[in-house]
Amino acid sequence: MKTVVEANQFIQTEKGNVNPIFKPQAHLTPETGWINDPNGFIYFRGEYHLFYQFNPYESVWGPMHWGHAKSKDLVNWEQLPVALAPDKAYDKDGCFSGSAIVKDDVLWLMYTGHINNEDGTVSQVQNMAFSTDGIHFEKIEQNPVATADGLPEEVIANDFRDPKIFEKDGHYYSVVATKHKDNVGCIVLLSSPNLTDWKFESIFLKGEANQGFVWECPDYFEVDGQEYLIISPMRYQKDGNDFININSNIFVMGHVDWDKKVFVAESFKEIDHGHDFYAAQTTEGPEGERVMIAWMHTWGRPLVTNDLDHKWYGQMTLPRILKKTENGLHQVLPTSVFEAFKDIEIGQSIQGPSKLSLRLEDSLELKLGNDQDYLQFGYDKAKQEVYINRSSLKIQQVGEEEWSTVRRAVTVQATELEVLVDTNCLEIFINDGQETLTSTFYVEGQIILNAL
Repeated sequence: MKTVVEANQFIQTEKGNVNPIFKPQAHLTPETGWINDPNGFIYFRGEYHLFYQFNPYESVWGPMHWGHAKSKDLVNWEQLPVALAPDKAYDKDGCFSGSAIVKDDVLWLMYTGHINNEDGTVSQVQNMAFSTDGIHFEKIEQNPVATADGLPEEVIANDFRDPKIFEKDGHYYSVVATKHKDNVGCIVLLSSPNLTDWKFESIFLKGEANQGFVWECPDYFEVDGQEYLIISPMRYQKDGNDFININSNIFVMGHVDWDKKVFVAESFKEIDHGHDFYAAQTTEGPEGERVMIAWMHTWGRPLVTNDLDHKWYGQMTLPRILKKTENGLHQVLPTSVFEAFKDIEIGQSIQGPSKLSLRLEDSLELKLGNDQDYLQFGYDKAKQEVYINRSSLKIQQVGEEEWSTVRRAVTVQATELEVLVDTNCLEIFINDGQETLTSTFYVEGQIILNAL
């Protein structure tokens, strides 16, 4: 088993060996090693805390720890000591994803313990840890607080993970990812009066045959009185430009029947149409705003900076505020994040985090890079598509999808684009965040923004 002390010592020893050439400046990355899902996103004592799935020892997925960073402005992140390590029998093979909540000025974490059993089976259980200083965490003696033994028979027990905790009417709840015996995604609801005693309440939402077979990283929240779930399905059926990635991320709009404790889904919408956006998680900001962040990657792709032996892999997206509109949820950058990017014009080179605002009257095609190595993006007015195309990059990231993975697009009548570039990150916000595309790219040397 690995310990927090060992992980922190390793980071201090190894972080100086990282090659930062492809590291973005305004996106959270690991000091060394690998990161994936955002976990425990929370506003606590005047600062945002973000935990994340973390393997400090290699720049590939491995023994999952919880890394930890904090920020006052969602741009400048301070790395903190590792919060959780797989050092108990109930989490010995990984501290998998979860969430955070504040109770009586104490910061609580709920996470999944992953256990590879001697008979070859897998167990996943839910655990709690707490901190009075927001940095050092103690796992409670009652762990595990929820196991598959409490689930109905129709739920497949070895997929039981990623609890997202919330409070409603003085009671605590958690939505947890599972898989139904019908081979469809399934979210279950757990409840607790006190954060330590948990029980199964209901199958909160069950998927259809075309909606993927495991819904990872669920999140329940409200924006202006409207209830939503976020789900991260594996192999959601593609539909035109939607759900092209093997692993999708989806807003489910609906409402909860709190008597039956079930979520009644009304619509499913892909959150982001780029190559690299998964496992989004939200929190409530200091003014009641709903802030979302995601892993800026997805499964089934080459790990470029690992393959180049740069000793790190993975980053988070820019945080986004969710705003309810007539067209659904828009994703808008916080002012502090937007202002951290300097304005550039077509023809200029990228020097640090840069942004370009475009008003569209006709089709437009731009490129980032140089004449021999570049990323294409733009707007096709005839098709009403905003797109990102990675086909002209020297470093390719062709994934495991059965279809072409170099181009991503969203169907939308676009009138304006906000384009943000940060070393290896491109994020495009369309019509004030009505739609977004998020992708990584790797160009060696100077990056120039030019028309094609």
